[in-house]
This record gives sequence, structure tokens and C-alpha cells, in this order.
Amino acid sequence: MNSRFIARAALYAALYAALVLAPGLNAIAYGPVQFRLAEALTVFACFDPAAIPGLTLGTALGNLGSPLFIVDVAAGSLLTLITVWLMRCIGPRYWALLVPVAVNGVGIAVLLALVLHLPLWASAVWIAAGEAAVMVTAGAVLLTVIRRRGHLFGVMNPRSEGCTAPRTRLRRSL
Repeated sequence: MNSRFIARAALYAALYAALVLAPGLNAIAYGPVQFRLAEALTVFACFDPAAIPGLTLGTALGNLGSPLFIVDVAAGSLLTLITVWLMRCIGPRYWALLVPVAVNGVGIAVLLALVLHLPLWASAVWIAAGEAAVMVTAGAVLLTVIRRRGHLFGVMNPRSEGCTAPRTRLRRSL
């Protein structure tokens, strides 16, 4: 880990936290219906290993404004870590955009059910719907732009560093 890696990770953390805590955006970033524009940044994990610690830290910082505070800081960061690691394993494929929808849809719904006693499946549907809306729009656009013009963002070529998942032909076809 060198200073460039740390600087990139810090940039991802700052961008994610800013997009969650920004006035206006913070009103829709927490609770049973969430629309976090910052989640589109998870696409960078497909290209840059520095996005893994950066987005995990950014989630922790962004969740400092959550009504659930420390529970959301810990659980949300863990869910982001799982999400970005899986996206790194998949690589820059459009179906990688489904990972945040599934992980956060289920994970945050479980958290809300345990802490706030909200209905699990209703929460899962609403969380996944908000996540899907962000990933299908901003996430897909960002993925397309980075795939075509990644050099403008200074991201590295996708590799499977930190991922033990085997590469398959299916991954190359999408």
C-alpha cells in the first residue's frame, strides 16, 4: 500500500460521505426507503482496489448522520465492504450492478427489522428498489463511462487482486 493508494481511498471516502451527508441528499439516505446517489460510486470497486477501503470508510462517515448512528455505522460499513469486494471479484460487468441491490436490500432490511421492528420483506423491497434505481441509472452510466474512458478517472485496469473467486467464461461474456 503506497501513498497513491491511500490518497485514492481517501478520495472515495470523502466523495461517498459528501454525497450521503449533503443537504437534500441526506433526507433520502436513511430509513426504510433509501435513495443514496453515493452508491453509484461502488462501480469504482470494479476497477480500482483502493475503492474497497475508501468506500467502506465513506459509508462509515456517511452513516454518522443516521438515526441509528453506531449500529448503522458498523452494519452499513460491513455491508459496503461485502458489496465492493464482490464487485471487485466480478469486475466491470453490468451484472455487477446487481450486487449492491441484493446485499443492501437484504442486509439493511434485516438491520431495520432487528432494530426498528419494521417488516423484513417490505423493507427489503423498498431498500432494493431504491438501490436498483441508483444502480440502473447513475451506476450504469458511470460503469459505461469508466469502461470507455477510465484513463480520465485515473483508475487502474480491472484485476482480481484481493479476490479468490475463479475467473470463468461467463464473466467474460457479459
